[in-house]
Amino acid sequence: METRWKVPVLTQIILILMEYINFKPRFYARSEVALALAMYLAGLSSWRAILPHSTLLYDYRKFSNVKYVVPLSGKYAVDETKVLTVRGEYYYVWVVRDVVTRGIPFFMVTSLRSGLHVLIILVKMREVEELASRYFKRVDQVVYLHDGASIYNAFNWYNVNHEKVTFEERDYAEQGFRTTKHRISSMDKHFPWNSNRFTITRWLSTFFLIYNLLYTPVYLLDRG
Repeated sequence: METRWKVPVLTQIILILMEYINFKPRFYARSEVALALAMYLAGLSSWRAILPHSTLLYDYRKFSNVKYVVPLSGKYAVDETKVLTVRGEYYYVWVVRDVVTRGIPFFMVTSLRSGLHVLIILVKMREVEELASRYFKRVDQVVYLHDGASIYNAFNWYNVNHEKVTFEERDYAEQGFRTTKHRISSMDKHFPWNSNRFTITRWLSTFFLIYNLLYTPVYLLDRG
């Protein structure tokens, strides 16, 4: 899977979203804002964008409240990666990816990782599945793929089907996380100085909205 996003495609997606949520920039044309956001999502530092740093991040956050669902197959890969904020605080980003539809229906940010967080994922994913079933095919059976880390032993506690992914299959399970890790790695130590779990979650909400619009059918539920 391609990990680098194309600016022209991103620009068009952002323009469509701006129209959808009726976002009207105050001091710049929509096309200018869309291009700046597309370049930022593609990896450009917010300090080098064609818009002022604060304006760019403010406009980026506008999309974080857009609600949507993606189709689900019930075959999910789950993984977590570490994010370092500028103050040296670590957070874990958990991502659930449907390996059939390629969508990312759920993510969360935590300061720790444990079997309890696996339970949170299971509960939240059931809610996501119920909502998605109103617009797409209902999920009948579920299996989670993971890398065999000890925290995923919790799947046994909760009697949930799961599989440890072998070395040969690891690439398959990792496909959906490459783009995420590629972009987050460039953000390492570059989140705003006052970043916390809430602000990182809001940043990722926009990121995964764009990700899903690129890779899977998306049903937009409201206007954010």
